[in-house]
Amino acid sequence: MIPDYSGYELARARSLPGVEWSNADLADAKEFLRTHFGHPLEELVVEEDSWISEKPIYEPIRVTYFLAGSAQRKFLIQRTKTALDQPASYKIIPGRLKLSSVSLKIQEDDLRKQIHAEKGFSLLLKEKMQRFIQALRDEMAGISAKEFEEEAERIEDGETSLSAYGCINESRWTRILDRCRRDFDEFELKAIRKFIDEHRDPPDVLSIQIQRRLSIFSLVEAESGSLAAMERKETEAAIEAQVSATAERKAGTT
Repeated sequence: MIPDYSGYELARARSLPGVEWSNADLADAKEFLRTHFGHPLEELVVEEDSWISEKPIYEPIRVTYFLAGSAQRKFLIQRTKTALDQPASYKIIPGRLKLSSVSLKIQEDDLRKQIHAEKGFSLLLKEKMQRFIQALRDEMAGISAKEFEEEAERIEDGETSLSAYGCINESRWTRILDRCRRDFDEFELKAIRKFIDEHRDPPDVLSIQIQRRLSIFSLVEAESGSLAAMERKETEAAIEAQVSATAERKAGTT
């Protein structure tokens, strides 16, 4: 990848957002264009909301993947930064990216802390809330990560692309409260209902943490047998869903 170059200063000014160019990089770009003068060049536009990484955005040393392309096609780009004193490097990956939900986790430690801090709970109710946690655990035990993402009322990204938080839908909260009826009286159930309403939205303590896995399929794998079409659809859907969800969240906060 090279900048849109027609002179040293123009290259510096028109680099892609987030791309770091050293003097050596610009010299290489200048030499590349000299060598390939007259050859057709294709301008790639970065899809800003398609960035995916296994590390938080504030970590400078990380590997990040994103989409860039033209009107005709898209490419998967890998950005790698290995040291603070070294510029990031970029290369086109001949493959497809897949982001899969693999497991669910109750935020049990944080939930216990919140229960302990609740001023509206009596000491007895705080002690009994272990039974509520067990009811929550039992309800979530029968749900796959993929199923939960499809039914969750709301999904919010975590610190990295491999973590997200989902809001349990109302029908499941009804079943959880039904499980609690044999252990709590009506007054306690109303207090629990209020607690749920106050702490169910991601990433609060009653939202469910979703663990994801990042996979890259080579072109050979992507084109082999009947798996090719399936993987292509799943990959494109995963990336498009990631981009759409991010865009919707940004629109909702503006």
